[in-house]
Amino acid sequence: MTQEKAKKRGRPAQLLQRAELHAFVDFLLETSRRTELQNQVIDALEDEDFNFEMLSEAQQILVKEALKPYREHLKQQLLFDELSTLPKLTEYEAKFIELFQSYQNQELGNSELNILKTMCTRYYRFKSQQLQLKDLELYLSQIQKKDDGKKRKAENQRKFELGGAVLTAFKKLNIDISNDTPQQITNRIANTAKFHNEVRKSLIFKDVKEYKKEYFEANKLFIQVLEGLHTWKKDGELLSVIEIKKALAKSRE
Repeated sequence: MTQEKAKKRGRPAQLLQRAELHAFVDFLLETSRRTELQNQVIDALEDEDFNFEMLSEAQQILVKEALKPYREHLKQQLLFDELSTLPKLTEYEAKFIELFQSYQNQELGNSELNILKTMCTRYYRFKSQQLQLKDLELYLSQIQKKDDGKKRKAENQRKFELGGAVLTAFKKLNIDISNDTPQQITNRIANTAKFHNEVRKSLIFKDVKEYKKEYFEANKLFIQVLEGLHTWKKDGELLSVIEIKKALAKSRE
């Protein structure tokens, strides 16, 4: 038994094929966020013309370690390509494709990357009949629960941030809303936005926009025009007052 173990330890390490190492380095070079380990591996392989045997023992260990996630990537890519050809997907398969596409766009964090890896491994085990369909469904339900929890947390965080933004805005405007109900605050914001939009659709504002395109400059000019119109009179009566009376009379018709 001891002799057999010694014999195994004495076997030369299997040499890695240059083609795989070339493809591996190409993959790393396309990665925008490389680790220091990956950069060291690239330098070592390029210096030795991708000849694994020429690397030092320490460098060989580094290369083997760096190859693990790459081979995991190839396995996931293979599954993605396979599933993409299917006319109809299960929820599990659809979730894997969704995650892998996010992975391709570098949108996954470490926890999601681990989920992607586990989903791939479990799917292959399912295909080799080491797992049953219910095992995949159970894991998918666990993922969905986590996703739902993250969504709720993100929504609550968003509500908190928006609430803070509203309070800051009213404080900046020196408007006291401490005694207002949430509905009153909502109505105030909605009514202000509605009035703002109606003003910008008015004929006078459209004329103003012919002279000033920039948002704040146009607003300032609009107010100046209104104030200027207030100085004009007809038969001793301000034009603005005449227009007010006309509008009121029209609304009573």
